[in-house]
Amino acid sequence: MDDSQLKILKGLSPFSALSDANFIKIAARGEIKSQPAGALLFKRFSNDPDSHWLLTGQLNLVNDAFENRAFTESDSQTYGAVDDFQPHTVSAVCEAPCAVFTLSKTVQSEIETLLEAAASTAENSLSIGNWMERLLSTPLFEFIPPTNIQELFKRFKTRQVTSGEIIIKQGEPGDYFYMIKTGSVSVHVEMNGKVNQVAKLTAGQSFGQDALVSDLPRNATIMATAPCELGMLTEADFEDLLLSPVIEVITPAEIEEAVRVQGTRVQILNLYQPDDLQPEAAAEELAIPFMALRNHIHEFSKEIVYVVRGPASPKINLLGAYLLNEAGHTAYVLAADPA
Repeated sequence: MDDSQLKILKGLSPFSALSDANFIKIAARGEIKSQPAGALLFKRFSNDPDSHWLLTGQLNLVNDAFENRAFTESDSQTYGAVDDFQPHTVSAVCEAPCAVFTLSKTVQSEIETLLEAAASTAENSLSIGNWMERLLSTPLFEFIPPTNIQELFKRFKTRQVTSGEIIIKQGEPGDYFYMIKTGSVSVHVEMNGKVNQVAKLTAGQSFGQDALVSDLPRNATIMATAPCELGMLTEADFEDLLLSPVIEVITPAEIEEAVRVQGTRVQILNLYQPDDLQPEAAAEELAIPFMALRNHIHEFSKEIVYVVRGPASPKINLLGAYLLNEAGHTAYVLAADPA
């Protein structure tokens, strides 16, 4: 296991929450395997004694309807282990050569014990800088003025939750943006009558922004998996401090000027909701369903400036630009045509 692979693994959940010493001990009990393109990592409906984290490469996840979904390195950052259910709900096939870290599920209970012990001993000494440091390290905060960041310290409200408590429910309207100061939560999505856990989040990570930006209902249920201290921002504070500095509107004339004078490469994204008919897109536009944006955002080039158009109510155009900027891209919202 080389240093670059260890660095990638240390950035994934739940390893990112371990101390360096505990991480080295846990990592030594697993194995990194190089898998060629076409290799089957695991089969749908199989019981697996191990969990798997994708470090490099790309997987195809195939469900019971034989639908394919790409799983990439960026998905590892969001979801952690690949389809960590018993039995597996999908089959995982290597679309390209992959490096995969495999660890026995029995070791994961030891990780949870380590994290609970660390949380209890560090609770009194944990400063605001620990979780804020992780928050500020995201690409999104390159756009946030220092004065706004200072205001975050003042406006975050504190909420204490117990292990097992439901924080937000799928389908409900959005009310707050949440930052995890201490503890951990799990993310559950109900689809086609099935509820799947899709992610685990720990201190320094956030949730709840999608519903606030778009005015759509909550798209997941969040449950505390340990006692948590949460920081909360109201919708007004979130828009004032985080959304407004990130979202900029650009006109077609400004796009033409940027291309002509600076040689900027621009791609217009025409987002639409799954229930809508695919809009007719101009030759220079890419029309994609909004729900596909997250799954394919890793495929977008950081060398291209993205201009997002789409329904303003709900604010799909704003959320699309927000997600692109959050992922480290440069994105704008296309100005509405004058009435």
